[in-house]
Order: sequence, then C-alpha cells, then structure tokens
Amino acid sequence: GESGAVEVLHPETTLVEDFRSAFTWTRLGVFWVAILLSFALAVFGDNKLFTMKQSLGNIASMDACEAACHANPTAQCGLNDIKFEKVEKKSCELSGTCKEDVPSPTVEFVKCTFNVAPEAWKVDLVLVSAIVGIYLIVEGLPAELILFGLNCIYGILGIISVKQVWGGLASGSVVGLALLFPIAAAIEETGVLDVAIGVMLGNPQSFIVAFFRMLIPVALLSAFLSNTAIVTMMIPVIVSWSRTLGVHPGKLLMPLSFAAQLGGSCTLIGSSHCLVARESVDKTLYEMSFFDLSYSGTILCLSTFVLMALSLPFLASSAAAAETALEDDVNQEHLYLVNFTLRRGSSYVGLTFELASIQLKRLPGVRELVRSPAAGEVLKEDEELKFLVDETGVTSLRQIKGLSISSEDALWALGMERERRHLYEVSLSSSSDLLEEPLDFDVMRQVFGACPIAIRGKDSNIPRAGDIVLLEADERYVGTAMWQEEFSITRIVPNSSPQRVGGVHDKLRCVLVCLGMATLISLVTLEVVDLSAGAGIFVLLLVLSNAYSMSSVYRNIKGPVLLTIAGASGLSAALQGTGIAMFAAKELTKCAMPYGPIGIRAAVYFLSAFLTMFMNNSATVAIIGPMLATIAGSSCAADITCQQKSIKALAHVMTFAAGTCLTSPLGYQTNLMVMKDGGYTFADFAKYGGLVQVFHLICCVLVVSLLVDMFDL
Repeated sequence: GESGAVEVLHPETTLVEDFRSAFTWTRLGVFWVAILLSFALAVFGDNKLFTMKQSLGNIASMDACEAACHANPTAQCGLNDIKFEKVEKKSCELSGTCKEDVPSPTVEFVKCTFNVAPEAWKVDLVLVSAIVGIYLIVEGLPAELILFGLNCIYGILGIISVKQVWGGLASGSVVGLALLFPIAAAIEETGVLDVAIGVMLGNPQSFIVAFFRMLIPVALLSAFLSNTAIVTMMIPVIVSWSRTLGVHPGKLLMPLSFAAQLGGSCTLIGSSHCLVARESVDKTLYEMSFFDLSYSGTILCLSTFVLMALSLPFLASSAAAAETALEDDVNQEHLYLVNFTLRRGSSYVGLTFELASIQLKRLPGVRELVRSPAAGEVLKEDEELKFLVDETGVTSLRQIKGLSISSEDALWALGMERERRHLYEVSLSSSSDLLEEPLDFDVMRQVFGACPIAIRGKDSNIPRAGDIVLLEADERYVGTAMWQEEFSITRIVPNSSPQRVGGVHDKLRCVLVCLGMATLISLVTLEVVDLSAGAGIFVLLLVLSNAYSMSSVYRNIKGPVLLTIAGASGLSAALQGTGIAMFAAKELTKCAMPYGPIGIRAAVYFLSAFLTMFMNNSATVAIIGPMLATIAGSSCAADITCQQKSIKALAHVMTFAAGTCLTSPLGYQTNLMVMKDGGYTFADFAKYGGLVQVFHLICCVLVVSLLVDMFDL
C-alpha cells in the first residue's frame, strides 16, 4: 500500500500455505465421503459382497480341491462354496469357432472352483483411493500422474503385483498406439489431408448440402487419422463456409466436433480408446479385429447425422459472437507486416476483399489484411496481399495452399532439412554489423543459416539497434559465436517449422507414407501382422528412408495419453483383484436384468458415457472393459456362445459410448477446440448435445443388438 512499494509477482510460499493449497476443504470432503462409504460397507454390508470365484485346473479329486481351498487364507471353504466337477465341452466352444453342421471333438477337463474373499483393508483402501483419485482427475490434475501414483501405492502394499503396476506399458495396444502417433503426424505432414478435404468438401451453395458434405468426410478421415488434427484443419474452412452461406459458425462447428468423435469409433485405430477396448476385454471370449466396429459404427454415424440435422433448431450460440472477439485495436508497433501472393487456382481468387479479410483474420495470429490503394473490389491471381500478424500468424498463413510468402525463393535456398528450421524472434545488439543497411538474403543465409521475414513495427528491411527481427533459421546455427555477437536476445516460435510439401522428394515421401499406411491397414485387417509389430516396421522404414526423423518420432509420441492408458490398467487390476469390479458388474446386471439384454447394454452405455464426461475415455474403457466378462457371464449362465455374443455387443456399446461425449465441452478435446469460434457455452452443449446423445444411446443399443445378435457382425 505504500508509495514506491514493489509487488512480488510470485512470492515464496510458506509450508502452511503449500499444505492448504494441497489439502483444500473440497478435497478433504471427498476423502471423508469415501471413508464413510467404505465404513458403511464394512459395518452394514455383507462380507460376501466382494467375493470372487477362483478356478484351478489339474485337481484330481474333491479332497485335493478342498486342500487347495484351505491353503488359501482368504478362501471360503464351506460346502456351498466349493465345486468340483468334470466338464465336457466341444473344442470349438473353447476357441469360439463353432459352426452349424460342422462336427467338433469334445474335450474333458476337471474344474475346482471356490470363493475367495479379499482382505477388508484392501477393499477399503482401493475404494477410497479410487474415489479420491477420480475426483482429482476431474478437478484438473494430470490423469497420468494420479493413476500411476495409485498403481505404485497398490504395488507397494501388495494389492497388485509389480508386473501389473507396469504391465500396461508393455501392452501391445499401448505400444501400437505409441507408434501410430508419429505415423499419423507423417501423413498429416504430407499435405494429403488438405487435398482430400478440399476434394470431398467441394463448394456447396446451400446450408444443408454443406452440413452433410462436412460431416461425412470428417467422420471418414477420423476413422483412420487423428480427429484432433482433422478438426484443427477444418475449423478455418468451416468458418469460411459460414460466411459464404450467411450463417453463424456455431451452426456448423459443434456438429463438426461430433462427426469427428463418431468417426473415431469406427475402426480399431480411429481413436486410442478403441485399442484400449481391445486390450481390456477378456480375449478368451472376444478379440476385437480392425473393422469389427465399422458395421455398427457406419450405421450409427449416418443415423446420428440425420438427427443432428433435424435437431439444428436447438443449436444456438449463447456466448457473444465470435467476430466481436476479433475487433480489438490493432497496434502495428507490436506486429509484423508480411507480404503474401495469391497463387493461381487459390480459393481466395474471385472473393471480395472484405470477405477474404474476414476469413483470413480467423487464422491464429492474423490481425489485419491491409488493403493496397491499387487493389480492386475482387482479388485476382498473383495479387500481393499485406498482412499485419504476430509471430504465430506467419505460420498460420504459410499453411494456406493458396498463399505464398514473398520471400519463398530465399526460404527454399535454406535447404531441404525443414524439420531443423524454425521461426525465431531476435533482437539486434548495438554492435551488430547488420544495422542501418538493408538485410541481405545471401549474407543472412551463408553466415546465420537464416532468412529474414520482417521487422516488428516496420514496413522496411533496414534494422536499427534493439529492433526485433522475425527470421527463419536452421537450429544448428542458433547460439553460435557469430549469432551471439549480432543478436542479443533469441526466442523460438513454437511449432513453426515449415511444411514439407512442394518438392520432388516431398511427392515421393507422400506416396511412400500413403502406400505404407494402406499396406499396414490391409495386413492388420487380414491378421497377417500384429498392429504393434506392423506399425514398428512402418516407422522403421520411414526413418531409414529419411521420410521422417527420429526427433520427429519422439516429438509426436504423446506420453500423457500413453501413461494414462497404462496407469488405468493398473487401477483396473486393483478393482478386479479386490472384487470391487465384480461387485459393480453384478449390481449393474441386477438392476438392468429385468429389461433383458437391451437394458443391460443401455446401462453399460450410460455408465461409459457418464464417466467419459469427467475423465479420459481411454481410462474409462480400461476400467469398465474388465467388468464386461462378469456381466456377460451373469446374463448367459454357462452358455459360451451366448457369452461370446454378449461380450461382443457390450464391448461395442462401451466403445461407442466412451468415444462420444456430446453433452459437455470438457468430455472431449475437439469440443473444447470449437467452443471459442462457435461461441458456445456449457448450456449449448447440454441442450443440443444432450438431445443427440439420447438418440445416440437408443440407436447404438438397437443397431449393435441387431447386427451382433442376428448377423454376428
């Protein structure tokens, strides 16, 4: 409060303050609710609630079965708890390959089964920690940190084995997913997605045609590639469409996000949760193949698209229009003036200056399109456009195929190792030899491995001491002695490497990557190779052929996603090992059983969709997946064929539900991506998305039941 006092932005905190921030009243409240719940179960619940059946083979007699039961300290060895039986089954039932009118030999085996009750303290600990952990994830803490922290606690206390703690990292699905990330990035880098989207979208003249021409390509591409990348590319295109069609972007952007989610559940590699579903479901009953989800998923996509179109009157943007957020004052002193030229065949040729300006200003970092005095009303081929941009705006504009930066020839002269080049903001030192003279492209390239783009706040290329220059440079030159003499401050612009398109080698790389992806999909579909092994070979070929670098491979592997999936498998093992998962599955089956298989599948859908609103969909699948075998067993008794069909249908319903979060922007990353440009609020998602989600539930259960029960698809 005193004059001249200095405010410390990030003061050092005391231990008491750190303790209060870590243990808030809300967190403590959730912890005590979990404690009371476990106490209530211990006092009022039946001690057999969490019992599990344990089966042993190679047991010669009933006496030996009883001896094995008594050897287990937690086993219940009463007369009604032990079963010893000889079972004869067809060999095809064990492998799941039975066919009508095809004889199969019978196999006899001995089965010793008894009930095992987990230790009470283990049940309480897992229950309390799981509730608190899920709450912390919902609160915003990193899911991978919480899940692996729980795994380590369970491993130290002996609730799960050390192998189960780290087993998720060795899973074939996790390894395959890790390798698919750089493969998807390599495909995106070729630019083939831009071409495919442009061809499929066309130039619609009516809103309803544009609506469906947007949904179908997005769902199709999302079935094989990253839906996040596809939505990122589509947002500026859809905003442009909305201007042409005379509608608010909010009428198209939320359906765009929903289409990406629906398409992502149509194949095994469409989204990470599909691979987790394959790994978490009991493989002795059902193992998901590459296109297993495609039959139901395609019908589900198309039917949901129709309802989305019919429900458009309920879709509105309650927040302020997106345009108002862009009408900020433009301070030219803090921006760069960069020249671009319209290429021949550009989609902007023929547009009015005002319409092109509105569309291009939607790009990140683009603040203003400056009109030339000699410019006409309509943009023409080879016309030069001036943009006021920040450092990220240059990257955004260079990704537009219809625009070429004025210094393109000088940038090409920097060489083909474009993954090593980035945009840098540098401040010229007072002793620099570059002052008061025009920046020479040849000198900059030979001495600094760089090409100047623009000087901040100036329309000239003559720098003075202290000026900020935006340039593209090879990372190997940055920090050299000559660099440090000329530039006093250097800041890299994140994700600013130029696109690897346009050259002869780029075309060959595009063909290699696309053919390789098609081959991988074909071989995995025909079960010639495993997904993880095939993806590993593909990545190896990309690196050896210089189509992709190892640094790019490492950069594109999404560690948090993989660790979340691997951590969820450990939590799932703890829930199974303590009987909590079986208890939840039985209670779910008991509640839904009066409504038959349809009711059970609807309950699984509701549980999956509900959890996905608050946590990662892969973690949701990893937790629910192991329960499906118990649910199928409870509803089908000892009929193996019935169990196989039941768990297949349940796995499909779970996958579609977990991959489709339509009622909340927090449930899926693409929902958050469209929220700003669409001007949406939480209420908008609840109103429109909630209606579509209810229809999706009904349609999902009916379509899956029809195709699995009647056609075994």
